[in-house]
Amino acid sequence: MPRKTLALISGLVLVTLVLFIVALRSNNNPAPETPPSPPPSTQTQISPTVPAHSVLSLSPNPVTVAPGKKGEVAVTIDTSNNDVTAIQLEIAYDPNFISNVKVTPGALFENPVLLINKNNVQEGRYTYAFGIMPNRPTIKGIGPVATITFTALNKPGGQSQLALLPTSLVTASGISESVLKSASGTLVEIVGNALPSDSLQ
Repeated sequence: MPRKTLALISGLVLVTLVLFIVALRSNNNPAPETPPSPPPSTQTQISPTVPAHSVLSLSPNPVTVAPGKKGEVAVTIDTSNNDVTAIQLEIAYDPNFISNVKVTPGALFENPVLLINKNNVQEGRYTYAFGIMPNRPTIKGIGPVATITFTALNKPGGQSQLALLPTSLVTASGISESVLKSASGTLVEIVGNALPSDSLQ
Protein backbone atom coordinates (compact mmCIF):
# COMPACT_ATOMS: atom_id res chain seq x y z
CA MET A 1 0.00 0.00 0.00
CA PRO A 2 1.41 3.42 -0.89
CA ARG A 3 2.66 5.49 2.02
CA LYS A 4 0.38 8.43 1.16
CA THR A 5 -2.73 6.27 1.32
CA LEU A 6 -1.61 4.74 4.63
CA ALA A 7 -0.98 8.19 6.12
CA LEU A 8 -4.40 9.40 4.95
CA ILE A 9 -6.17 6.43 6.52
CA SER A 10 -4.24 6.88 9.78
CA GLY A 11 -5.19 10.58 9.88
CA LEU A 12 -8.89 9.83 9.32
CA VAL A 13 -8.86 7.20 12.07
CA LEU A 14 -7.19 9.66 14.47
CA VAL A 15 -9.72 12.45 13.72
CA THR A 16 -12.63 10.01 14.15
CA LEU A 17 -11.21 8.86 17.47
CA VAL A 18 -10.82 12.43 18.75
CA LEU A 19 -14.41 13.32 17.73
CA PHE A 20 -15.71 10.18 19.45
CA ILE A 21 -13.92 11.07 22.70
CA VAL A 22 -15.27 14.66 22.62
CA ALA A 23 -18.82 13.41 22.07
CA LEU A 24 -18.50 10.88 24.88
CA ARG A 25 -17.32 13.52 27.36
CA SER A 26 -20.22 15.84 26.40
CA ASN A 27 -22.74 13.10 27.26
CA ASN A 28 -21.10 12.36 30.63
CA ASN A 29 -21.10 16.06 31.69
CA PRO A 30 -24.49 17.51 30.80
CA ALA A 31 -24.96 21.23 31.10
CA PRO A 32 -26.18 22.25 34.54
CA GLU A 33 -29.91 22.66 34.66
CA THR A 34 -31.36 26.06 35.45
CA PRO A 35 -33.17 25.80 38.77
CA PRO A 36 -36.91 26.25 38.40
CA SER A 37 -38.27 29.69 39.25
CA PRO A 38 -40.11 29.77 42.53
CA PRO A 39 -43.88 29.95 42.16
CA PRO A 40 -45.44 33.41 42.54
CA SER A 41 -46.27 34.30 46.09
CA THR A 42 -49.86 33.68 47.12
CA GLN A 43 -49.64 36.22 49.95
CA THR A 44 -51.34 39.57 49.43
CA GLN A 45 -49.85 42.71 50.85
CA ILE A 46 -52.48 44.16 53.20
CA SER A 47 -52.31 47.82 54.10
CA PRO A 48 -52.56 48.51 57.78
CA THR A 49 -55.98 49.66 58.91
CA VAL A 50 -56.20 53.40 59.37
CA PRO A 51 -56.67 54.12 63.08
CA ALA A 52 -59.90 56.08 62.59
CA HIS A 53 -61.04 56.59 66.17
CA SER A 54 -62.27 60.21 66.28
CA VAL A 55 -65.99 60.89 66.70
CA LEU A 56 -67.89 64.10 65.90
CA SER A 57 -71.35 64.87 67.29
CA LEU A 58 -73.84 67.72 67.49
CA SER A 59 -75.56 68.60 70.76
CA PRO A 60 -78.09 69.07 72.16
CA ASN A 61 -80.16 66.49 70.33
CA PRO A 62 -82.85 67.55 69.68
CA VAL A 63 -82.50 71.32 69.80
CA THR A 64 -85.76 73.28 70.23
CA VAL A 65 -86.12 76.84 68.99
CA ALA A 66 -89.04 79.25 68.87
CA PRO A 67 -90.03 80.73 65.51
CA GLY A 68 -87.78 83.64 64.58
CA LYS A 69 -85.37 82.91 67.44
CA LYS A 70 -81.72 81.99 67.39
CA GLY A 71 -80.62 78.41 67.94
CA GLU A 72 -77.18 77.15 68.90
CA VAL A 73 -75.56 73.73 68.52
CA ALA A 74 -72.13 72.60 69.72
CA VAL A 75 -69.87 70.44 67.56
CA THR A 76 -67.99 68.13 69.92
CA ILE A 77 -65.09 65.80 69.16
CA ASP A 78 -63.77 62.77 70.97
CA THR A 79 -60.31 62.24 69.48
CA SER A 80 -59.66 58.96 71.32
CA ASN A 81 -55.98 58.19 70.62
CA ASN A 82 -55.75 60.34 67.45
CA ASP A 83 -53.51 63.43 67.48
CA VAL A 84 -55.85 65.72 65.56
CA THR A 85 -54.46 68.54 63.42
CA ALA A 86 -57.47 69.73 61.37
CA ILE A 87 -61.21 69.27 60.90
CA GLN A 88 -63.48 69.78 57.90
CA LEU A 89 -67.18 69.98 58.75
CA GLU A 90 -69.63 69.26 55.94
CA ILE A 91 -72.96 70.44 57.34
CA ALA A 92 -76.33 69.87 55.68
CA TYR A 93 -79.48 71.77 56.67
CA ASP A 94 -82.92 72.60 55.28
CA PRO A 95 -83.03 76.27 54.22
CA ASN A 96 -86.83 76.08 54.37
CA PHE A 97 -86.68 75.70 58.16
CA ILE A 98 -83.57 77.57 59.31
CA SER A 99 -81.57 80.51 58.01
CA ASN A 100 -78.55 82.65 58.91
CA VAL A 101 -76.43 79.54 59.54
CA LYS A 102 -72.96 80.40 60.83
CA VAL A 103 -70.04 78.36 62.17
CA THR A 104 -67.40 79.62 64.60
CA PRO A 105 -64.45 77.71 66.13
CA GLY A 106 -64.80 76.13 69.56
CA ALA A 107 -62.61 76.29 72.64
CA LEU A 108 -60.66 73.10 71.93
CA PHE A 109 -58.83 74.77 69.02
CA GLU A 110 -56.85 77.79 70.19
CA ASN A 111 -56.56 80.44 67.46
CA PRO A 112 -57.12 77.95 64.61
CA VAL A 113 -56.16 78.58 60.99
CA LEU A 114 -59.36 79.00 58.96
CA LEU A 115 -59.10 76.99 55.73
CA ILE A 116 -62.65 77.02 54.29
CA ASN A 117 -65.76 78.98 55.26
CA LYS A 118 -68.39 78.51 52.56
CA ASN A 119 -72.16 78.51 52.99
CA ASN A 120 -74.42 77.57 50.07
CA VAL A 121 -77.78 78.86 51.30
CA GLN A 122 -79.66 77.61 48.24
CA GLU A 123 -78.60 74.00 48.75
CA GLY A 124 -78.33 74.13 52.54
CA ARG A 125 -74.69 73.04 52.53
CA TYR A 126 -71.99 74.56 54.73
CA THR A 127 -68.29 73.67 54.50
CA TYR A 128 -66.12 74.82 57.37
CA ALA A 129 -62.50 73.68 57.69
CA PHE A 130 -59.86 74.75 60.20
CA GLY A 131 -56.61 73.46 61.69
CA ILE A 132 -53.97 74.09 64.30
CA MET A 133 -51.35 76.80 63.90
CA PRO A 134 -47.90 75.64 62.74
CA ASN A 135 -45.71 74.31 65.56
CA ARG A 136 -48.72 74.10 67.89
CA PRO A 137 -49.57 70.94 69.89
CA THR A 138 -52.05 68.56 68.32
CA ILE A 139 -55.59 68.30 69.67
CA LYS A 140 -56.39 65.35 71.89
CA GLY A 141 -59.33 64.73 74.18
CA ILE A 142 -63.04 65.55 74.31
CA GLY A 143 -64.43 69.04 73.81
CA PRO A 144 -66.14 71.60 71.56
CA VAL A 145 -64.43 72.27 68.26
CA ALA A 146 -67.08 74.55 66.75
CA THR A 147 -70.44 76.22 67.34
CA ILE A 148 -73.27 76.34 64.79
CA THR A 149 -75.81 79.16 65.13
CA PHE A 150 -78.97 79.67 63.06
CA THR A 151 -82.36 81.37 63.06
CA ALA A 152 -85.54 79.29 63.08
CA LEU A 153 -88.03 80.31 60.42
CA ASN A 154 -91.69 80.98 61.17
CA LYS A 155 -92.79 77.35 60.92
CA PRO A 156 -93.99 76.18 64.34
CA GLY A 157 -94.23 72.41 64.63
CA GLY A 158 -91.65 71.97 61.93
CA GLN A 159 -88.66 69.63 62.20
CA SER A 160 -85.50 69.31 60.16
CA GLN A 161 -82.15 67.56 60.37
CA LEU A 162 -78.94 69.42 61.00
CA ALA A 163 -76.49 66.79 59.78
CA LEU A 164 -72.77 66.15 59.55
CA LEU A 165 -72.28 64.51 56.17
CA PRO A 166 -70.00 61.49 55.58
CA THR A 167 -67.68 63.77 53.62
CA SER A 168 -66.64 65.45 56.87
CA LEU A 169 -62.94 64.90 57.63
CA VAL A 170 -60.59 64.78 60.60
CA THR A 171 -56.84 64.73 60.01
CA ALA A 172 -54.24 63.52 62.48
CA SER A 173 -50.48 63.75 62.80
CA GLY A 174 -48.62 61.03 60.89
CA ILE A 175 -51.74 59.66 59.14
CA SER A 176 -52.54 60.47 55.51
CA GLU A 177 -56.22 59.47 55.58
CA SER A 178 -59.13 60.85 57.57
CA VAL A 179 -59.36 59.46 61.11
CA LEU A 180 -63.07 60.24 61.47
CA LYS A 181 -64.82 57.11 62.74
CA SER A 182 -68.37 58.48 62.89
CA ALA A 183 -70.33 61.73 62.87
CA SER A 184 -73.85 62.31 64.18
CA GLY A 185 -76.16 65.28 63.67
CA THR A 186 -79.15 66.63 65.54
CA LEU A 187 -82.84 67.32 65.04
CA VAL A 188 -84.05 70.94 64.98
CA GLU A 189 -87.59 71.38 66.32
CA ILE A 190 -89.41 74.68 65.90
CA VAL A 191 -91.83 75.03 68.81
CA GLY A 192 -94.13 77.80 70.00
CA ASN A 193 -96.59 80.14 68.40
CA ALA A 194 -96.21 81.56 64.94
CA LEU A 195 -94.98 85.12 64.76
CA PRO A 196 -97.32 87.83 63.51
CA SER A 197 -96.71 88.61 59.89
CA ASP A 198 -95.75 92.22 60.69
CA SER A 199 -92.92 91.01 62.94
CA LEU A 200 -91.33 89.20 60.00
CA GLN A 201 -90.89 92.38 57.99
